[in-house]
Amino acid sequence: MFRTRMFGRKIFGPSFDYFLFLRPRQWPILTFQLMVGIFTAPSVAATISRGSFEIFSWSSLLIAWLAWVVCLNGGTLAFNSAYDRDEKDIAYLVKPPPPPQHLATFSFVLMVIGAGLAFLITPVFGLVTGGCVIMSVLYSHDSFRWKSIPGGDLAINIIGYGGCTTLSGIMVGQAIMGSISVNPDLAGWLLIVGFGLLFGSFYPLTHIYQMETDRECGDMTLVAAIGARKALTLAIVLGIAATIFLLAAAWLWNNASGPLLPLLAALIIWIVMLAVWHRKSAGMDAAAHEHGMYIALTVWALIDVSVLISRYGSML
Repeated sequence: MFRTRMFGRKIFGPSFDYFLFLRPRQWPILTFQLMVGIFTAPSVAATISRGSFEIFSWSSLLIAWLAWVVCLNGGTLAFNSAYDRDEKDIAYLVKPPPPPQHLATFSFVLMVIGAGLAFLITPVFGLVTGGCVIMSVLYSHDSFRWKSIPGGDLAINIIGYGGCTTLSGIMVGQAIMGSISVNPDLAGWLLIVGFGLLFGSFYPLTHIYQMETDRECGDMTLVAAIGARKALTLAIVLGIAATIFLLAAAWLWNNASGPLLPLLAALIIWIVMLAVWHRKSAGMDAAAHEHGMYIALTVWALIDVSVLISRYGSML
């Protein structure tokens, strides 16, 4: 990782740090979550069920990926770093360099470009992306700093990262199939709410290891306000709620006859992981909590795969 950083700086000089703060290590994670939305979209699933796999406008898919994953998500993380001025490890970036002078402007422009690209796919996708740009500014900018409002930070992440990523995937899936409506069906809305709640369950895990740093900086995030054990309790509650909605979506897809067990098993693993973490949290240091966050990402990937199995398993 650090060799890549050194190599990039040799080629691009100090400007390579702008790229680092886009945190490309997270791109595969968000890409896969976006693809879950795309592949669960009704029109995409119906086409695949008929045995057709040449379904995508690859140019549109690339534009959607650039809009959501690189411009919006990368820009959001960089914009947050511009105002956090982190010196310690942050999610997906170990030992961050000092934020470049124009990082805030660069990242904001990038997010706006992402919203413009999203409009090329479908206007509703553009509006959702634009709304997330606004939420990113509210979350991080010193004039608003919702990140410092306990509960406000959680709400923005539930709506933005969790819900809107899945919603955007479904809309993109419908759009690239040429569907008249890009709106999710009932199962889609259940999936959106479920993944929103699941990200609400995940979000505290991204801040437990940064809790003391946030307190030192005066950022009273939800985790900083209530502490690690209560945050993990909240994560368990939100994880259970997410389980209900995700299983309900899978139930509707398959009329209760499809393969629900893999998804149920993955969600149980998520809850058990959090319960064990909660029990051991008093004896864990910041490094152990950070390691736990990356374990949680692996389990999240398992849930994503299990959702797709639930969507398509009955076709096998």
